[in-house]
Amino acid sequence: MDKRIETMLEEVKTSLGLKQFVLHTHSLSKELSAFGGFDISLTADWLPPGANAPEEDDILPEGSVSTRYSLRFRQLQNVSTQGEQSFAEPIAASEEEFLKWMQQQTGLCTENTIVITNRIHNGIDGDVMHQQIPVQTDGFLELQWDESGRLLECILPILGTNTFEEGPFSMTLEAIEPLVRQQLTAIRLPIEDEARFSDYYAMDEVFVAQDGTVLPFYPEEQSAYFPSQVLHWKTASNLQLDKLSVLPFNREVSSEEAFAILNHPDNKLTDDTAKRCIQSVTELLSSLLPEESGDWEVYRIMQQPGTIEVVCRKLGEIAGPLRRKTFFVLNKDTYEVMNFMDSIEMVQLFEGFTQPRVETVSQEEAFEKMISYITLEPRYVYHQPTGTYKLCGLLDAEECIDAVTGELKLLNDL
Repeated sequence: MDKRIETMLEEVKTSLGLKQFVLHTHSLSKELSAFGGFDISLTADWLPPGANAPEEDDILPEGSVSTRYSLRFRQLQNVSTQGEQSFAEPIAASEEEFLKWMQQQTGLCTENTIVITNRIHNGIDGDVMHQQIPVQTDGFLELQWDESGRLLECILPILGTNTFEEGPFSMTLEAIEPLVRQQLTAIRLPIEDEARFSDYYAMDEVFVAQDGTVLPFYPEEQSAYFPSQVLHWKTASNLQLDKLSVLPFNREVSSEEAFAILNHPDNKLTDDTAKRCIQSVTELLSSLLPEESGDWEVYRIMQQPGTIEVVCRKLGEIAGPLRRKTFFVLNKDTYEVMNFMDSIEMVQLFEGFTQPRVETVSQEEAFEKMISYITLEPRYVYHQPTGTYKLCGLLDAEECIDAVTGELKLLNDL
């Protein structure tokens, strides 16, 4: 085992009271980071004293502990105990001591950073705050322990930096009204019990910085390209694809690869990379759908662990879960398409549904009905280009407007 990994595992073992436990398995995986680029997760399973190692694919024995550790931030992230009984050594005797343990692991303190949001018997939940404003972090605080002070479950937040754009938060909906109007978009949803589709106007959740910068709701998408480029071809290609099996969400790596990635964790796409991805996707799409030149746009290009993901959308269709999309997985070095998926199979599940009635409510009318329900809540959001937390407003609404009747409805009720 790599000595650096061995040292980290020993730190985890000591901090959790697992000195008598035996390391069963461990692995390193490359994952997208909420703070830009990639992180390496070190996962491990620990067997309690005297337990027999399970056979392949067998459930871990009672009292086994699974851990997850971030190499990039040198921090414990998750702990989970199998079953309801722990055989670890106690690590604290009270809530106050467990909070001190949490502070040692994360560097966060409860005086002005962690706010306890829920208390249960032998357990707490909490959020990260700065100047009493919620911070969008990777994870949140959750601790559960038993009567003897043994940790049972744990989630620890990671803070990307200690650099914050200071307030006060002064943004108003009136000041950014043109942008707010843009975020109210039409969506189409299936009404399954009535076998029909219905259209609504709803808000897209985004973060708006005080300088007018719009940040996506999902922080990983800050490093993505959104070219909105329409795809055209004069002649269809004859490209035939033998699909390769792809694991798109994480990729197991060796220790040598892991530390090489940590030295260069950036995953920003260059203009040349984006251009070559679009060329590869155009070639395959022209072979798959030769009659649909000009009907598709490249919506998003995004690095994934070991691959590049390209998402295309059919033009002229309303947003929503059934909007026609194609997903392409490309080799990150050659830009060749390795696999693809067409959402038409999902669309076909709703064949026979009645098409939506013609809209009678305009976007302008819907906005006037919605304006009093739209919220702009202060949040600190990690800004990848500057490596700081920007003070933003979370633009959102729980309501929507029926595009036919003009009726106000709750999104969660649809």
